[in-house]
Amino acid sequence: MSGLTSALDSMASTLLAMDAGIGLLVAVGISMSASHLFALLANRLSPRQIAFHMLIDALVLSLALTLGILCHSLMLLLIEGVPPQPITLANRMLAALWPGLFYVLVAAPYVSDLISVSLLGWMHLNVLLLLQARYGVPLTEGLLVSAPGFSLALVLIALLFAQRWRASYNTLAKEVGG
Repeated sequence: MSGLTSALDSMASTLLAMDAGIGLLVAVGISMSASHLFALLANRLSPRQIAFHMLIDALVLSLALTLGILCHSLMLLLIEGVPPQPITLANRMLAALWPGLFYVLVAAPYVSDLISVSLLGWMHLNVLLLLQARYGVPLTEGLLVSAPGFSLALVLIALLFAQRWRASYNTLAKEVGG
């Protein structure tokens, strides 16, 4: 029984340690999800459907970013020999994601691609700088450490966005055609 109690205490302390980082991660996911608000409104979805889509998108986007951070942890171990401490690394790396709070601006017409690329590049630069400041990883090696995780997160985000746009176009086509 004491083993179970100590395991639960350990899990609770882990969750408390990640509290601020998880909040930022979810806020970035919501901001990225909100960039599709106009597409959802254009499809005349109900407020309940819009809230549901945005919540699911925010959670999936947060998961994509979390998987990228876990990949950073593994690469840090493989290339630099730094033992993975996912909680500590996640809290440090989540601080690098704060420019993602402005991702909602990607909904702006004509300049959305420029804003998107700029924000994603800024987040990646923050990761590189944090790797250098916290772990002493030079920028060139930081690219090797962070590129796989960043690429994984981008692919997952692109797949979600492509699926969301395809679903939006299909809904609009049904309304126009029917």
